[in-house]
Amino acid sequence: MGSGADLNQLRRINELAVLNSVRQAGELRLAEVVERTGLARASVGEVVRELVGRGWLAEHPPVVSGRGRPAHRYTFRADAGKVLGLDIGAHSVRAMIADLDGHVLGSTRRPTTPELSRRRRLTVVDKAIRQCLQETGTTPADVWGAVAGSTGTVDEDGRVVLSDAIADWAGVDLVAFLRERLPRGVLAGQNDSRLCGLAEHRRGAGRGAEDLVVLQAGRRTGLGLIIGGRPHRGFAAMAGDLSLLPALRWEDAIGHLQHSGAVPASGATDDPVADTLYAAAEGVRQGVDAVQRYVHDMAAAAGTVCAIIDPEVLVLSGSLAEHGELLAPLLATELERYIRQPPEVRVSPLAGDSPALGAVTLAAENVETALLASGSGPLGRLECPAV
Repeated sequence: MGSGADLNQLRRINELAVLNSVRQAGELRLAEVVERTGLARASVGEVVRELVGRGWLAEHPPVVSGRGRPAHRYTFRADAGKVLGLDIGAHSVRAMIADLDGHVLGSTRRPTTPELSRRRRLTVVDKAIRQCLQETGTTPADVWGAVAGSTGTVDEDGRVVLSDAIADWAGVDLVAFLRERLPRGVLAGQNDSRLCGLAEHRRGAGRGAEDLVVLQAGRRTGLGLIIGGRPHRGFAAMAGDLSLLPALRWEDAIGHLQHSGAVPASGATDDPVADTLYAAAEGVRQGVDAVQRYVHDMAAAAGTVCAIIDPEVLVLSGSLAEHGELLAPLLATELERYIRQPPEVRVSPLAGDSPALGAVTLAAENVETALLASGSGPLGRLECPAV
């Protein structure tokens, strides 16, 4: 005869099986839960009733269509709480609100400059948070978890320890900043390139690949590494940082686009990088030459990392992914010069939103971990985890 502890553990296993089935499907009827979990119908019925009673699942009235008895439908209570994601860069700050499944409810972007002081940058971040909360009808108490992504090197405690892009940014405690504005929940700080990699792996062009390199191409460049399905930090949280390797010309590659002088047929704008890319797409020789030099330098750096970890996929992400139709084929060709078996090159559909999407994705995953780590017994009520 099983002990009480054994029965509690079995009940928890059954609850997690049912909960995961419903979350993955989005919406299921009782018979579909039985089919997906392989559990007895009576057990599934009992578990579903308990999960509804504790707030984990929502029960929806049956939809009458055709003959037969209509069945109730069940969904995960993703609206029970919210998560917040931040992308703090040298040129902009983005705040994003999502539900517990990571579905984005709204976002706000505010421009900044690399010269902006720490105090003024944090003020911009604060305004972005408050605007995003207001526009999505979210209160600080509704936020169960948050992740602040930032350019630079961010340690495990959420403190920026190094930043080349923002002069006075090192030393900022991202978690402490969040804690002053959010009364509860799971809070974390993270490097923006690593969040970019997470977003591409979970919901972008890297889905289905266990090992991938994400090339974050924009005004600043970065590499996000996913190994075995998990973001790779490295011993000192500096994995993918090539800034001190001058032979790779990694940091200066964007200069080829910024200073080419190429002008598209529609005329010059206030964005020389975009002008160069559009001119190259039109076949303007100045633009084509500049883009080829840019891709050459980027491929040399990304190819060095790819040759070491041998990824299945390289994702072109960041704001320049919007020009992926032009850049991706050139990048794939250049990689063949450096790697015997080059990875498949894919263009991100997330583009410049990747770091913020990675932040809300990680925030939702952190909340889920905290909610499910309460012990070996049955799940308690769905409520903000105490941390």
